[in-house]
Amino acid sequence: MIWLKDVIKDLKEIEETTNHEFQDLSEEELVWKPAPDKWSITECLQHIIIANSIYIKDIEKRLQKAEVKTIEYPISFSITGKLFLYAVDPKYKWKVPAPKIFKPIKENKVESGTETVEEFIRLQNEIVGVALKACAYDHQHVHTYSPISKLLKFNVGEQLYIMMRHTKRHINQAKRVKNQIPKTLA
Repeated sequence: MIWLKDVIKDLKEIEETTNHEFQDLSEEELVWKPAPDKWSITECLQHIIIANSIYIKDIEKRLQKAEVKTIEYPISFSITGKLFLYAVDPKYKWKVPAPKIFKPIKENKVESGTETVEEFIRLQNEIVGVALKACAYDHQHVHTYSPISKLLKFNVGEQLYIMMRHTKRHINQAKRVKNQIPKTLA
């Protein structure tokens, strides 16, 4: 069984990894791309900021209307949730194109790398706070909906787990980009 406290632990580890891996990189390193059609570290983080900001706002809104419970529930997964987990798994090797709503590029201009890292860390803190709050709710019966389609419905626990796994996937991608940065740039 997977519990929200396990997700919270992983979310905190993601923040630590982000600090360790990307906090001290230069602006040039953060926005460097291994190829024109590949994402930079900044774009990997910006993609997660865009996606998780949308989901976390919906989760917060849904929890405000939910009933508080005194016992913690394990996370339950729907068939749709299990499919999403497969696609966003950090070990999944196939490239899954990001839906347009979640793409990190605005008019082909990359946002500031250092500001993006700071914003990512702030958002991770916010997600941890919401996940801690969700522990007090029957998150199996509080549902969120994807901005892609209202047919994609997830309970709050599985949505937080999916977000965490998706974030890990793109942190791993950003680490691969970091390992490719030319020494002349560093």
